Amino acid sequence: MRFEYKIVDTSGGGLLSRGDGLPSEVDLNDLGEQGWELTTSFVGSKRSLGGRPKSTTDALVFKRRIEE
Repeated sequence: MRFEYKIVDTSGGGLLSRGDGLPSEVDLNDLGEQGWELTTSFVGSKRSLGGRPKSTTDALVFKRRIEE
């Protein structure tokens, strides 16, 4: 069994962004219909205006099976 992977950078917004960097439910459903499954996310940390740390999702990793 083989897989291919897709990494979606959510650190700065972009194509699949709701404005907070994360994809919308519609975008995630579209990826699911294409056979992509979320496998993991990479979480980082930034400082907010008050100096407190704020968790951020920097990337989402999807995989789907390659038919042989």
